[in-house]
Amino acid sequence: MLKSLSIKNFKSIKNIENIALGNVNVFIGENGCGKSNILEAVGMLAAAKSFDLSTEKLYNRGIRIAKPSLTYNSFHGIKQQKEIEVKAKLDDESVISADLYAENDDDIQSDWLDVNDPFLKSMEENNLFVAEENKGFWQQNKAAEKYLMSIIEAFQSEQVSDYIIYSLNTPCLRGISNYSRKTPLGLYGEGLDILLANFSEEEWQQLLKYSTFISWLDEVVIDKDNRLKLQGHKLGRSSSILFFRDKYMQKKNNVFAAENANEGALHVLFYLALFISTKTPNFFAIDNIETALNPQICRDLMKALAALAKENNKQALITTHNPAILDGLNLHDETQKLYVVKRDDDGATLVNQIKLKPDAPKKYKLSELWMRGYIGGLPNFF
Repeated sequence: MLKSLSIKNFKSIKNIENIALGNVNVFIGENGCGKSNILEAVGMLAAAKSFDLSTEKLYNRGIRIAKPSLTYNSFHGIKQQKEIEVKAKLDDESVISADLYAENDDDIQSDWLDVNDPFLKSMEENNLFVAEENKGFWQQNKAAEKYLMSIIEAFQSEQVSDYIIYSLNTPCLRGISNYSRKTPLGLYGEGLDILLANFSEEEWQQLLKYSTFISWLDEVVIDKDNRLKLQGHKLGRSSSILFFRDKYMQKKNNVFAAENANEGALHVLFYLALFISTKTPNFFAIDNIETALNPQICRDLMKALAALAKENNKQALITTHNPAILDGLNLHDETQKLYVVKRDDDGATLVNQIKLKPDAPKKYKLSELWMRGYIGGLPNFF
């Protein structure tokens, strides 16, 4: 797992150092303060450590693509530096980092390069394929040691290499649209039915434990042979094989397809599956987790996801604008973190961790503290 995160010169982030991370990390703040930029900077690090910084691959991680000249800082009165630095410390105290620059600053299609990528270094620098009589045995061994360290870092980087940013879209959850080619779950919710169809018995039991979040749910049905579709239970616009049984309806007439399900149920099911499955990334981000969810569900779902993250060794960066999400956090638990994101007078993004004293009175909920303006992260222009 990642222990801390530092970002320099990425979009609105000038220099943020040592953001301490737990299993669940929630970022709040007004619109445009830079919450999503934090998620995307991690995506740049993940792409660098996967040795693929092409525009397509960055986009498929959920990163909003802009011209490199707009991706670097361009604050008033400061000379633009054309290198992005992202660094993460792991639980074992090792560090992975990326120093990124674009091949063409004015081309939105430009690929990015990582100064630290060992495969970009010349053979002359590495001395790996130079004759022994020309360079000497010791030089070759030192070069081999350097290359070996880069391989070790690559193995360490597996903790971030699968990282993507999920931003759910209801038509994708319904199987009507398919924008992402990511598996097992797409960026916008694609593939939920296939993931559930391959759940183990243990994973199903974990999921059923939280089925009460969908109050009307009697059973989740996976129609692998398309029998229900052929019986006319869906129009056919959706490719999803996911169906539901409603416990309040007659048993002979209580099955309906994902394309007819309420969007909140689909969002809840997606998040539970994401945190439960052994096939989903161990490290990922969720942008605007509250979309389509009732405030009470937000609170209870956040509690459940925090528990599942710890149980299944998942780590998530989460943004939200809904105060109810905060009430699902337990800030006395070191695996759960809350951050307020804002921009300073020069426009640079700042990140402040919210901590509770051990003897802090429980007079107000976190949601109330936020809405009363005690912890920041609210617009101040009206």
